[in-house]
Amino acid sequence: MDSSFLSIVIILLSVLIVLPVAAWIALRKLSSGDRAQKQHEEMRSLENSLSFMIKELQVSVTRAMSDMDNAATRLNEMIESADDRLRQLQYYYEYGEELQPLVIEEIGNPTVAPPPKSHSLKHKEVYELSRKGWSSAQIAKHAGMSADEVQLIVNLMEISTLGSHFPTGQSGSPMV
Repeated sequence: MDSSFLSIVIILLSVLIVLPVAAWIALRKLSSGDRAQKQHEEMRSLENSLSFMIKELQVSVTRAMSDMDNAATRLNEMIESADDRLRQLQYYYEYGEELQPLVIEEIGNPTVAPPPKSHSLKHKEVYELSRKGWSSAQIAKHAGMSADEVQLIVNLMEISTLGSHFPTGQSGSPMV
């Protein structure tokens, strides 16, 4: 019985040694699998965060491009308006003498009545608001007039002020 008892003890000891080692190996494999799973989840989370940031960046860039397009459009409109005014100035500079008899008032003519003071004050106000950068529509609303009426007053005031800035005996070259 000694040899059988010794065999049983050896078998039991080997089982007791092998079981913890096998359990330890199994746990290592499981923990490495868990680590791989955690790394995979972290990668997926990072990927989602980056995708979200890219989408936000695309929206911001699109919005900025739209704002720049709008600003460029407004700038082009302002440039066109300035070009139109330059063309008008050039025209009045070249042909101002021919237009002058239309604006000259005859002194001592009893049939020509001076404009009422209220109109002349209103015209000056319209012209000043235009010089301050108000649009015709804004001035018309403020003064209770139509936008065409405002534009006519502004153009006439510009003609009358141009006549005082240019010498009457000289015709010059265009200002462009």
